[in-house]
Amino acid sequence: MRTLILGYGNTLRKDDGLGVYAAQALASLPLPDDVEIRTCQQLSPELSPTLAQVDHAIFIDAALASNGEKPGTINTRILHPKTNQPSGITHHFDPETLLAMAESLYGHAPQATLFSVVAASFDLEEGLSSEANAALPVLIGSIKKHLLTIL
Repeated sequence: MRTLILGYGNTLRKDDGLGVYAAQALASLPLPDDVEIRTCQQLSPELSPTLAQVDHAIFIDAALASNGEKPGTINTRILHPKTNQPSGITHHFDPETLLAMAESLYGHAPQATLFSVVAASFDLEEGLSSEANAALPVLIGSIKKHLLTIL
């Protein structure tokens, strides 16, 4: 079973870079050969053919707080392709739109999960906030456990 781990975000915007840092940390671990890890600043349509070739996809990103969530909170969500068509090509795609593109253009969308950490700061600064940095090892552990369930 081929699995793609995709960490994304802007490392120059404090916690927005969390997905990249998490993917880099995962890449330093011994993982099965059929797990591919990629990083990017933002999701784009060019990722859809790659998604169509894998069985599972794991997206890692920072998130805005909602419903009073505290910075550093880790959320996990199963993703499904969006059934509505995007209104046009933009500079940013969410994971569900990419899954829909993979499915409609290439006939397959993988099972997908989003791991996100509530950010404390999106300021123009490198490095993670103390809250995101503290959540990083817990996030890595959660993703490793998830990998065991899908492989």
